[in-house]
Amino acid sequence: MLKPLRNNTLVRETDRRTYVDGSMALTVWLDEEGYLVAFELVFDLTLDEYAVRRLGNKPGRYLRVSEGELRPGRHGKQAYDLAILSLPRSRLEDFDARSAELPQDLRSYVRETLVQLLAPNGETKVDE
Repeated sequence: MLKPLRNNTLVRETDRRTYVDGSMALTVWLDEEGYLVAFELVFDLTLDEYAVRRLGNKPGRYLRVSEGELRPGRHGKQAYDLAILSLPRSRLEDFDARSAELPQDLRSYVRETLVQLLAPNGETKVDE
């Protein structure tokens, strides 16, 4: 189950919330009134990461996370591949299995985004 992770950054808890479950992480950004502004859902943490990102009213995107360009003084920089992929149905099923304890409005919003990103015709696809 996705569980809240304590915020140990300079960003206030009211601005950002993170939920983690082993190989999945959901980060949510909120506005001053506490309304959802954006989210990032990462699958397969520390392995071959893929992410769903959505900002405001823009459509969500399913992207592969790559190591990015190394720079002096940084251990590594994560970047997103430019190719936009179709979401495999298994990602939706994985989210459904782990998201029961999320606030209902957040769970519905993320799930709706995942459904919109499913592969055409409901095909089951495997990440390459």
